[in-house]
Amino acid sequence: MTSLPMDAPPPNTEPSRFVGFFSSPLLVAGLVIVAGAVLIAALAPSLSPLGGTRINFPEALRPPLAGWHLMGTDQLGRDIFLRVASALRISFSISLSAVGLALVVGLCIGLVSGYFGGWVDTILMRFTDIQMALPFIVLAVAILSVATPGYLSLTVVLSLAAWPTYARVIRSTTRIERNEDHVQAAIALGASHGRILIRYLARAIIVPTVVLSILDLAAMIIYEATLTFIAIGVPPGVPSLGSIMADGKNYIATAWWITAMPGLAILIVIAGLNMLAVGFRQKTGMETRR
Repeated sequence: MTSLPMDAPPPNTEPSRFVGFFSSPLLVAGLVIVAGAVLIAALAPSLSPLGGTRINFPEALRPPLAGWHLMGTDQLGRDIFLRVASALRISFSISLSAVGLALVVGLCIGLVSGYFGGWVDTILMRFTDIQMALPFIVLAVAILSVATPGYLSLTVVLSLAAWPTYARVIRSTTRIERNEDHVQAAIALGASHGRILIRYLARAIIVPTVVLSILDLAAMIIYEATLTFIAIGVPPGVPSLGSIMADGKNYIATAWWITAMPGLAILIVIAGLNMLAVGFRQKTGMETRR
């Protein structure tokens, strides 16, 4: 048997760390649920050429598991599962766009505010406070009531609910990281502001930003469904979880599944996203401590 010399590099443990990252049951369960929902949403156009819009009155108000209707049918005989699949596609698209826009705005404001401090920090944070003080639902109703219904206006309104949180979290992390020795050394050596922001400070915000983005994606799905439920969300005629639930509110006593099934889909997706966020935060915390 031979032994490694004292100065030999440690063996490569990357595969074991990769496997260990997925050893969390919470993380794996969240990944399975979210991946399943994304797969259903991606396959929505191929599940039915009509995307659940085909009217079939003889099949109206069929309960779940009746025939080939996994989630039943609505008052027009449309398959609810196909409608929910198409609605998930719309919800994911809008929510991801809103989270992406909020992340870009919050990242720019948070990095600049936390790095420069002083009057720049004061102005940007007071602007953020004003945005956070406005009730989102009231602001969304006020804007969407006068704006042209569409994906762009809904995405912009949804991003207004998220970017102040990103700005706050990124600003706090940046202020802490700015005082680290390697950042102070880069400043002393004359590194440019852009190099310090991108090369040193942006890395420190990856983990909290990813966790916050996953949680915000869950919140955006709920907001989108809520706004569409009150008829100021996606354009009329577009399948949405909120519009499907609104269609069934008049049949809640006789055909509960019209409202319950999209609500159940929201519950499952939100639970999966929350499990994914918590599991990711736990595992990255463990890896950091190692």
